[in-house]
Amino acid sequence: MKKLLFLSFALTIISLGALAQIVNFPSVNTADSHVTVIKKVETGKQYTVVTFDHYATHDSSWVVLNKEIYLQTDAGNKHYNFIKAEGVAVAPETRHTLTKAGDKVSFKVYFEKIPAGTKSIDIIEHAGKRDDGISFFNFYGVDLTHSNASAQEVKITEVVLAPPPATIQIDGDSVPVDTSGLSGLMSSFGPMYASMVKSMMDAQLSFYKQPGKITELAKLNKQYYDALVKEGFTKEEALKIITTESLLPKAAATSGK
Repeated sequence: MKKLLFLSFALTIISLGALAQIVNFPSVNTADSHVTVIKKVETGKQYTVVTFDHYATHDSSWVVLNKEIYLQTDAGNKHYNFIKAEGVAVAPETRHTLTKAGDKVSFKVYFEKIPAGTKSIDIIEHAGKRDDGISFFNFYGVDLTHSNASAQEVKITEVVLAPPPATIQIDGDSVPVDTSGLSGLMSSFGPMYASMVKSMMDAQLSFYKQPGKITELAKLNKQYYDALVKEGFTKEEALKIITTESLLPKAAATSGK
């Protein structure tokens, strides 16, 4: 009787092991998201469930899962599609926001069950990489043959999103424009303008230093004043006009003040 009970217990354990395949912290050949860890891959009676740990790269960072995510095994190109997710927003839902850099969110993704004996899988949310710094949950060569004691250390580095390149429209097409030369030109314009103003002021001072030039300027301003009074301006108005609107450019007017 005891032998029968032991045999029944052993068969139960074996059958449960055959029904459930669990791999903890599987090794991954390549991953697009370097701040996400696969914590566990579990294949049960109905689903294959992948548990992820995702870490925030900066304050108020966000994470969202696309329903297009699927599994692909080493046995072929068949897709094992997304069923549901727990603990994370699924597009087009509101994004799951993490408050501070280094914060972690753990979530589970349920897929159609993969065949027993599968040695490796690819987890693909969106094939290919983007140039704007946004990464997808793409993991290639996830080893299902053995577990690891823990995940590799995750290095949190802040992702800086670069602005899109400047473009112009030509015949309906967007053509990128190299603005590096323009920025260099603008940075050199300041010193060039200062040098030009100095040259103009030096030239004016040299002109006024010539014999008789100051006397000519005084006579011209007197004639200007008399003409304004003759035309009906008061003396105060005429004086204000010749001091603010001189017939000749002032040296101080070129200083940029």
